[in-house]
Amino acid sequence: MITTINGARYQIWSVVRLAALFVAFIAAATPVWAQQKYTITQAPASDRGQYVNEHAIEVGDVPEHRLRVYEIHHDYPQRDNAFAGVVVKEMVSRCTSDYINGSGANTCYNVFTLEDGNKVFSRLTGTAQSDSARGTKGMFVENYLGGTGKFKGIRGQVRGSTERAPGTTSLKVDVTGEYWIEE
Repeated sequence: MITTINGARYQIWSVVRLAALFVAFIAAATPVWAQQKYTITQAPASDRGQYVNEHAIEVGDVPEHRLRVYEIHHDYPQRDNAFAGVVVKEMVSRCTSDYINGSGANTCYNVFTLEDGNKVFSRLTGTAQSDSARGTKGMFVENYLGGTGKFKGIRGQVRGSTERAPGTTSLKVDVTGEYWIEE
């Protein structure tokens, strides 16, 4: 239907359709905007990680170039890691790395097991830079991919840095980010 107002021709049905699309878009987007966001500003202090599997292969192109596949089991005895108030019991990281002299890229897939039996899944990608005189520094990004039960719709991202002093086994970790649970 075309109508004329003050000499201009308008297609009424097009305007009505456009308005309906706009309202539908706003209605669909509103639940995402209304999601509660949880912030993460520090790593758990009680994270005790232990390598349970590790396989390394020398590449052979330059000295100390290794590809690794490894698994780390993390415990949180001080109960200082949680998602939406549910304490993390343990985390298992299954990772790969491509390092030359301790420097290079890594990727980990993490499974957090919570006290209520639910799980949270994430993917972490990062880099490490090693120097025997200054230790090792790293950067990473971790994306939450989903979970089980009420954590099925968990999404979000954490960015962080790591630092290990020469000759030590402890790791200083700084993180910041946020997550939310889509319904």
